[in-house]
This record gives sequence, structure tokens and C-alpha cells, in this order.
Amino acid sequence: MNKAHWIWYNGDFELYHSIKLHSRRTEYGVQYPAFWHLDTPYVNVRLLKSFECPEEFTFKAVTTDNVIGRAQLDGKFLPLNKDITAGAGSHLLILDLTCVEGFPCAFIDSKYLVTDETWSCGHKTGVAIPVGDRPEYFSPDDDPRIFPFEYEIKKPRSRWKVGGGTLYDYGEETFCRITVEGADPDEEMILSYGESREEALDVDEALVTERLSGRESYVIDAHAFRFLYAVSKSKIKITAEYEYLPLEDNAFFECSNRSIKKIWDTCAYTFHLNSREFYLDGIKRDRWVWSGDAYQSYMANRYLYFDPEITKRTIIALLGKAPFEQHVNTINDYSLYLIMGAHEYYEATGDEKFVKTFFDRIRALYGFIEGRLDENGYMCERDGDWVFIDWSDMDRSAPLAAEQILLWRTHGVMAELNSICGHEEEKEACLKKADALKKKIMRDFWNSEKGAFVDCLGSEHITRHPNIFAVLYDFVSDKNARRIVRNVLNNDEVTQITTPYFEFFELCARCKMGDVKFAQKKISSYWGGMVKLGATSIWEQFDPQKTGTQHYEMYGNKYGCSLCHAWGSGPVYLLGRYCLGVYSTSVGYESFTVEPKLGVYKFISGKVPLPNGDYVTVYADKNSAKVYSTKEGGKLIFGKKEYEIKAGEELVVEI
Repeated sequence: MNKAHWIWYNGDFELYHSIKLHSRRTEYGVQYPAFWHLDTPYVNVRLLKSFECPEEFTFKAVTTDNVIGRAQLDGKFLPLNKDITAGAGSHLLILDLTCVEGFPCAFIDSKYLVTDETWSCGHKTGVAIPVGDRPEYFSPDDDPRIFPFEYEIKKPRSRWKVGGGTLYDYGEETFCRITVEGADPDEEMILSYGESREEALDVDEALVTERLSGRESYVIDAHAFRFLYAVSKSKIKITAEYEYLPLEDNAFFECSNRSIKKIWDTCAYTFHLNSREFYLDGIKRDRWVWSGDAYQSYMANRYLYFDPEITKRTIIALLGKAPFEQHVNTINDYSLYLIMGAHEYYEATGDEKFVKTFFDRIRALYGFIEGRLDENGYMCERDGDWVFIDWSDMDRSAPLAAEQILLWRTHGVMAELNSICGHEEEKEACLKKADALKKKIMRDFWNSEKGAFVDCLGSEHITRHPNIFAVLYDFVSDKNARRIVRNVLNNDEVTQITTPYFEFFELCARCKMGDVKFAQKKISSYWGGMVKLGATSIWEQFDPQKTGTQHYEMYGNKYGCSLCHAWGSGPVYLLGRYCLGVYSTSVGYESFTVEPKLGVYKFISGKVPLPNGDYVTVYADKNSAKVYSTKEGGKLIFGKKEYEIKAGEELVVEI
């Protein structure tokens, strides 16, 4: 029999914790709730299970203290949280649960019946779906309303007396809950958090500053900081506890350029800090879940720890429930990324159950997207929409080419998701939409003279963004892709990218076209530029032309730039995918290829995770390659030849 876990309506756990997460942001001493629609868990649900037992036994349906309801055993109504006796034979157990605050959930652990993934659920009569559960909640004393973080004491590296207070330097960006003891209840104590020394000391301008009084001790929810400035007349004791998920790296990267390891490690640490209930954008300012940021996080996850659960949680939280009233995060492109990300999750894991369970919600989002297209079938800006793409100057006066290429990609992705779910007619309809849209895009946005896509309908202006997508998603022929590289990506007159977010997309496109060297050099100069300035995590935006505290400014705020942003973790993916050259060639990595590219490095060495705890290690220099994999189905391409990789055996090739 399976081990017992708490169970609930599939998706409710994620929606509940999404609400908690999106309601805890503060800036300048006031609450800052998310400005988009947040879906709630179902108030009443039904959990059901058919089972057999060889003899009479007793069980108890346990619920959290906020749940009411009843059990039905073979049609007989029985109370929750009390012993129930079932005789030998076949039975049907139904739990009807209601919860006004939180979400309905239940737990049974007995000789012949446990709550686990084999149960079904429904919020009303009709077709049931598999329940949601998590292995961390395996005791009747557990509470799924409390997210299973772990904690460890974080001690400051140094401290100074400054301006009537004490400045603590923890040596690196961190995310800690703070305990204060020994405060004078009659005085006001100030705690100012800073990703930089300047921010922590600037009590009036720091984004997060707390003014506390009336108590002798405090336990304060976790915040991001490297520097903590405490102003108190009392002799207080401060304890910082790092709050984290115990996600273990199953990857590393080293090469002949020693500075790259530090860059890779900094990117990996940045990603760990932002991998929490869901993938966050950044741990200081927003602490929200943004679909564009998350899309890149799905990719980094596959090349750092390959944990499918956090990706699923993030997709579910962003997806919410139908009917849809606005785009995801109110951003047009972010709705498209969510559908694309769900498909890429399936491609990486082969998790068909996930696709089928949540397909109705995905299809509803797709329908909402289609309902807001213009008369040409283009994505356009309606009231309440935010067309983002990137923090970059571009002509947004009409439908954007970049948006339409993402829409084209989404039509194709929906065709594949429909096929997984057995909807062949819908699949064909999506493919026809993709073909028709591609013809329109080439007619309206492709400038054959310039060999590039223009920004928007009727414009002559060219930026990198649509052209990067055209290459990255195989929208154009190889001939036109080469023209785009020559006319746009290698053209310094075209405005440069200034965010790690879109720099990542550009480097992926360049690597796809075989220019790994450019990506390696950009990692050294761009990401390395932040590390050289003392960054212990990767920033939201980096302009090498800025100096000093100018790097901290953004959104009109003196310290508005996040200095720990998940979308800065791109090199983890780039170096694993294109340098070590490990990539899947079939769903769930049933087959995969290792195609190392040295580029500017004299040697490369690393480890890349695969599904279910498997991994592959790679070493290569100009004369040899060594590959070891714990999984069957691998192929090495080296020196223009192919070699079979046998699981558990090191493959050594010399040329």
C-alpha cells in the first residue's frame, strides 16, 4: 500500500499559497497587494475512493481545524475526525468537505485505506480528476496551509556602529526571517533592509524598513537583504534564519576560464534564492510570480536540479481557474509564455497526467487569448492589457511583431497539447491557425530589403526582439535566420539589450545558430561585469555604462532595481545546453544527445541533471571527450561522429 499523504482538490494547494505569497509584499512601510486577479481554492470539494479490504478495520478521516463536512461510506453518512468501521469487501468512500478560509483537505492512514494519489476529486458532480498531494505532508499533525520551508541560522560576516545604529553585513544576498530580543517596548526600533550597504543605511529611501514598538521581542517574516541596519537604544539580540527549500544542485560547470565558475555559481545561487513556493521574479521587491520570469526559470531548473514539482506548482498558480478575465499578470506575452511553458514542461518530463488534469484550464486561457485578437488575428493591446516584451524602447503604437511570433508558437503548442489529450480535430484547427498567422506575419512585418522583422505593423523601426524570437522558435528558414544574425544581431546600430531577461533569449538564438563563442564572451563581460562589481547574486538589469549607486536605480526609485533576479540565471542553462551540449531528443529524455562545444574554452567539464535523479557528466577538450550517464538512450556527437552512450559506462573518445 502507498504511504499516506494529505490530499486536496488538484490545484487548490497552489492557489492558496499563491494568495498568501501575493499578499505579503510591502514597500515603504505599506502593503502592496498584487494588481491582477488571484483565483481562490474551491470552497467545497468531494474526495472519493473505491477500495477493498479482506477483513473489518477502522479508519479516521482527519481534516484541518478549518474544514467541516462529512464522510459517506457506501452511502451512509458519518462524521469526520472520528473512527469509522468498514467491513470486509468492496467499498466506496466519499468525503464532502467545506472550507471558508484555506482549502479543503483530508488525511487517512490505516491498514487498508490511505489518502494518496489514487484518489479522485471534484468540486461538484461530474467528471473527477486526480487529487493533489505532496509527500512532505505525511502525518495527521501536518498542516498543508504551512509551506514546508527549512531554516538555518545565518550569522553576519561583520558589523559596524554607524550613525546611532548597527550595520550587519551577511556577506551575500540572503532571505531570512528575523528574531529580535531585548527591545524596549517604550521606544521605536528601526530595521532597514538593503541589498546594498547604501540602501540599508538610507532608512527613508530603503524599500523595506520596519519601525517597531510596543514589544520586547519580535519574529519578523523573511525578507531579502545582504545588509541589515538596526537602530535601537536598547541592547538587542538579532537572529537571522535563512528560509529555503532544500533543492539540491545536480549540476556544475567548470572550464579553462576560472572566472566562469564564479559566474555559474552566482547564477545558481540566485536561482536557489528565487526557488520557493513558486519561482519568484526577485526576492526583495516584488516576491511575486511573473510568467515571463518563470518561463526562463523552467529552463534553468532543468539544468540545475531538474525538480518537476516547483515547475508544476508555478504553472498551476499562474494558470488559476476559468473563466479568465485578464491576461496572466495582465501581460499579453505572459499568457503565451504560460502555455508554451506547460508544453515545455511536458516535453522535459513526459508528465501526460499533468497535461490532461489541467488541460481544460489551459484551453480556457487559449480561448481567452483568441477572444482578444484583432480583426487580423493579431495580438493587440486592449483595455487593461500590458504589452511588455522587454524593458526596451520599441514602437508599440500597433500590434508588435514579437507578440505575433509568440502567438504563432502558441498555436503550434496548443496543437500538440490537444493531441496529447486526444483532441485531433482541435489539433488540426490549431495548426491551420498557425499556418495562416505565419503568412500574415511574413506579409506585414518582414522587411525583405533589410532582412529583418520590423517592430510593429506599419513601422520601419527594427529592434532585436522579434528577430530573436524568429530565430529561436524556428519561425524563419535557415537562410533568413542567417540574414537576421547578420543584419540585426551583429549590427551594433540596432539597440542593445540591457536586461539579463532578453539577453538570455538573444544568446539562445545565437547559440542555436552555432555562435557559442559570442555567448561565452557575453557571459564573461555581462554577467561577469556584475560579479566584478561585487554582486553576490545576479541583478534585474545591468547597464555597464552606469557607475556606483546608479546601478541600484529603477522604476523611478533610488533602490528599485532588484539585485537578485531569477531571470539572471540564464548562464546555467546556456552553458549546460549549448556548451556541455546536453539536450533531449524525445519526450522525457527517453533519448538525448551530448554535443559539447568548446568555443573559446580550452576544456569544459560539468554535470547536467536528467529526469528522475539521473544525470550525465561531460568532459571535453580539443582532442578528447569523456561522458558518463546513469540513463540509457544517450548519444555523443564529437568530432563529427556519433557514439552510443551506455548507462553506467564511461565513454572515452579521442580524435
